[in-house]
Amino acid sequence: MNDFIYPSGVGPAGNPDSKLSRCLLPISWVYGLAASLKRSWSSSRARRLSRPVLSIGNITCGGTGKTPTVEMVARDLLGMGLRPAILSRGYRADPTDEGRTNDEFRILGANLPEVPHYQGKDRYARGLEAIERGADVLVLDDGFQHTRLHRDVELVLIDAILPFGHGRVLPSGLLREPLEALSGADLFGITRSDLVSPVALSTLRGYLRRRFPGIPQVLLGAEAVAWVGLTGTSDPPEALRGKRVLAFCGVGNPESFRRQLLGLGVTLAGVICYGDHHRYTDKDLERMEAEAARLDADFVVMTQKDAVKIAPSDGRARWRSLRIRQRILGGREDYERALEGLRQGLKA
Repeated sequence: MNDFIYPSGVGPAGNPDSKLSRCLLPISWVYGLAASLKRSWSSSRARRLSRPVLSIGNITCGGTGKTPTVEMVARDLLGMGLRPAILSRGYRADPTDEGRTNDEFRILGANLPEVPHYQGKDRYARGLEAIERGADVLVLDDGFQHTRLHRDVELVLIDAILPFGHGRVLPSGLLREPLEALSGADLFGITRSDLVSPVALSTLRGYLRRRFPGIPQVLLGAEAVAWVGLTGTSDPPEALRGKRVLAFCGVGNPESFRRQLLGLGVTLAGVICYGDHHRYTDKDLERMEAEAARLDADFVVMTQKDAVKIAPSDGRARWRSLRIRQRILGGREDYERALEGLRQGLKA
């Protein structure tokens, strides 16, 4: 059995041809118009920081691989001798956490501790703070809709598995705003480009070239780095090949995790999907243990986004999270040109 299980009423993205989706279309038209007007109004009043800003965002709800892309960009900026800092809103921060951090903050802190991360709704103020503390370039996480802050490079991510959220604006589809907003991108980052067929990828790239000519495309894919235990143990990606696993995740696009796992050669006994940013309870964890025993699974696996919310436990020796790292599969010259432009901006 390898079908998705959605507990607690959580379900996959809606069918665009469903009766409910069609009924919501008038609301989507109003929402889309409001989003376009907001973009126009706030863009004309954008405030500029004294250091260059690179924004990484998307146009759809749900996960498109922003966090590993932010990590990749910040790591590359470090490699160029720059001092990057990350700015983010802190969406769905944990109210029980003293620092009120969210999943992404914890992941980036674990994977890239040398890069400071500033969270808060006022990202201009957080940017001033970062600059005062020595940052010379700012990486704006989930910044495509945050047009109140001027950005020098706009990298917009498009998930190759579900590129445009069924082609409809919220609430009928998953688009945050009409597709015309993509014309403001400087670069398209096509994530999970290695998890779709060559035909599907070619079709998506052709559509983007025709509708948004002149905007370079960077192909991105997540490389498995290691299987990490809850107590910090680490095994190579191939360690679970052929093993029977129960997978669970609370991410925006669970299908991408399923495809990654199949690519690593594991046997999926089951996949349990929670809502994005789900906070795990003892009852949830007990349920996973029971389900793994029922399915005779060798391991219980999750994403790093899930693992940062689960306390270490010697009693869960068979639990592993998949550590990944974003890599460039195509369009490297355009990507490096954009980063070099940020460095040149410091000299201007």
